[in-house]
Amino acid sequence: MKIGTCTDLGKTRPINEDNFYVSEYVSKMNAIYAMVADGMGGHNAGETASGAAIGEVSEFINQYFTDQVPTEQIRDLLIAAIKSANKLIYSEGQDNVKFAGMGTTLTVCFLYGNHATVAHVGDSRAYIIREDVIHKITSDHSLVAELLQSGQITPEQARNHPQKNVITRAVGTDPHIEIDVYEFEVRTNDIILLCTDGLSNMLTDQEMYRLIQEAEGMEEAAHTLVDAANENGGFDNITAVLLKI
Repeated sequence: MKIGTCTDLGKTRPINEDNFYVSEYVSKMNAIYAMVADGMGGHNAGETASGAAIGEVSEFINQYFTDQVPTEQIRDLLIAAIKSANKLIYSEGQDNVKFAGMGTTLTVCFLYGNHATVAHVGDSRAYIIREDVIHKITSDHSLVAELLQSGQITPEQARNHPQKNVITRAVGTDPHIEIDVYEFEVRTNDIILLCTDGLSNMLTDQEMYRLIQEAEGMEEAAHTLVDAANENGGFDNITAVLLKI
């Protein structure tokens, strides 16, 4: 397993409200998980929400995942972990006025043997690069994604839409949460990319693919992606996490 990570403030934001985490690779179980989160809310509440989501999900997984857990139960484990984070963040937002309405995107990828499980809320993304093609795994939970899906706008209009930062689903903004889950098999040399919209809004999928392919390794690739997003404007916090099988 080869890993690369990078997060950056970008060029316009006062603080970095993105957070990420990559677990240790457990070789005897051939297991690792990673996640990215992009917080929202005033007075540093976004940073609090994304940090709380990462902390709660990792603590939950570390507590309940053992070598006795079968592959088919990873889906339920991730759903339970994200629901726990949602409850924690929502409660904090209700109890503390300075955190009112805070929330965060969250995209988690759990690799276990040759099986991948991705759980997702919001507009941070998961991609897979396989056999010289980049595929977007997740679907954005955003207003622009809904307009695009319904045919009301074109892909080009979507890239420059004034409301492209409006998300329709987040962790912590509502007592109940709907989580998308994707499951698939992974192969040798597959690359998983997790990123916040500060990357995917600044670079096309093909630009991301090219930069990853040209890099010497995953760590260089992650930093190159973030540098390119900054060169294109850096209008948001930027985070990239890469896992190569």
